[in-house]
Amino acid sequence: MNMTQKISWKKVTTVYSFKDAKTVRVFGIARVSTDKQAQKIGESLDHQKEVLKNWVKSKSSLHAPQKWELVNIFVENEGPDGQRKGRTATKREGRRGLSKALELAKLRLIDVVVVTKLDRIARNTRDYIDISAEFNENEVALVCLDLDIDTSTPDGQMIMRNHANLAQWQAERISQYSLETVSRHVNQGRPIGPPPLGYRISKDVNGKTTYEPDPVYRKHVEFIDQLYLRVKSTGRVVDILHQKGYKSRHGKTYSRPQVSRILQNIRYIAKQEHDGQLYPGNWKPLRTEDVHKAIQDIFKRNRATNHSPNGSNRNYVYLAKSLLKCSSCGSTMIARPATGKGGKYYPYYMCMKAFKTNGIDCAEANLLAADAVDDAIIEVLRHLHLDPDNIAEIVKKANQATASTIGILEEDLDRVQASLKDIRTKIANLVDILADKGMAGIDVVKEKLGVLNQDESELALEENRLKSEIQAEKVQAGTAHDYIMTLQLFEDFYMMNKNNRERIQAILPRIINSVICEIADKKKGIGKLKIGLFGRPFNRGQNAEIWNKTLQKIADECYNNKAFEEINGKFGTKAYKKRDGSSCEGVPLAGSSKRHYTSLGVHPGEPVGPHNWAG
Repeated sequence: MNMTQKISWKKVTTVYSFKDAKTVRVFGIARVSTDKQAQKIGESLDHQKEVLKNWVKSKSSLHAPQKWELVNIFVENEGPDGQRKGRTATKREGRRGLSKALELAKLRLIDVVVVTKLDRIARNTRDYIDISAEFNENEVALVCLDLDIDTSTPDGQMIMRNHANLAQWQAERISQYSLETVSRHVNQGRPIGPPPLGYRISKDVNGKTTYEPDPVYRKHVEFIDQLYLRVKSTGRVVDILHQKGYKSRHGKTYSRPQVSRILQNIRYIAKQEHDGQLYPGNWKPLRTEDVHKAIQDIFKRNRATNHSPNGSNRNYVYLAKSLLKCSSCGSTMIARPATGKGGKYYPYYMCMKAFKTNGIDCAEANLLAADAVDDAIIEVLRHLHLDPDNIAEIVKKANQATASTIGILEEDLDRVQASLKDIRTKIANLVDILADKGMAGIDVVKEKLGVLNQDESELALEENRLKSEIQAEKVQAGTAHDYIMTLQLFEDFYMMNKNNRERIQAILPRIINSVICEIADKKKGIGKLKIGLFGRPFNRGQNAEIWNKTLQKIADECYNNKAFEEINGKFGTKAYKKRDGSSCEGVPLAGSSKRHYTSLGVHPGEPVGPHNWAG
């Protein structure tokens, strides 16, 4: 046992008893593990709530005149519209019910946290011990009804430890059993995992799970196999499938990655892989082993003939990665390099949807010269028109608006904290009166104390809400200032990091929302580059719209009241050359020793505008 565990155990043994308290405040937590449980058997959450309510009532009756009061039952992941989702207990992050319970415990606003089952609050011994320790530090008991664990007593502490160890042992045994079950199934030939295209789940004559051929989609698989053996190209297979009207199970165009997965899936020869070994399956194969071997040989040969670019150039950093959008369909453009004679590397961008479907789902199957596009973006940002006085005025107005909101929130916070201080003083005075007068003073102050406790609880929650809102507003304003400052200092940043393209790539998404390249003449590669700044990065908080509009005003200031900067130039487009059906796949573009695009014609220090670009 390490030092951290020793400390946790020591903290847990600090027992708090509230047997002399007049009112015991109880906080309940209800949870299910999965969305399916929450939606399909949502009554289990309602059942948990009912059990918790009945337990609190029974405690009030058992310990009368002591009053047991249910402060709240928090349903994990229940939205304001009542929609419920599952929440696993394996991680504490995002568990709002547990966070709320710990928050109230630290504020001394609850005395007991109750759950129906141990695994509603934790999954392993370490987690459960740590949670118990945090509650005990704040004199709050943790109660699990199914195992009769009550950490307000020494017996409860002992039971808690024993059951937590037992729960962890059970979880580990279940995990081991699951692995053993999978091993047993593969040894018996039973399938593991969902069926691939062409199969559906069924039962064999012995009632064991198996796959049976799907009467419709098995024909798709067989047709794909025949096509690939003939044309030796996944791209050509995709084209022919589209021409013949074949669609996937979801009614979409077959893509190159999807076809590739089908061709390489070993389950079609009635085998499956587990733990690095192959096992025979109990289902009918859709492909013979000879056909499968022939297909894999073609894949291997295609990979071998795919010319690899020179090693010194393979690490080209695509600056517009994730920023460049297809002008036709709006999909993200991906890096799609080509190789020329001698393995020379040519970096290009291409529409992801066009690449996957060979231009079927998007007709913009062109390659854009990556360094031409990237250089254009850098030159635009380096020579943006930024008037410091105008920028300062725009930011000043936004600061005034947000400062006003923060000021109002801080005033509200001051009033709430003052009220809290006053109420807590009154509660302390009433407790002193009770101490002096004993039982004779109970009737006099009991009602007042109950009202004050309720007011204290509500004000404490309001205090935390206001603190969170103030922090969120300050963070939002700080982020907007960072964006603006990054844009203003981009020239200095670029000069310091022009040989470190990774840093430039990382900073661009801060100030660029999107880049669109519209090609007017595909043969000459002449087109228009549209660069949009900032976008709308904020969508929450009272001042989100203020900061979004502020960033838009600054973008308009840079672009002379235009939403995009439009730059005409040559961007070296090349038609994505589809391979001949009889040739090997893997070389996306016929190589050439010539440069695939022309210079942008921009000279250092010149102002950038449409009239300065070659066209």
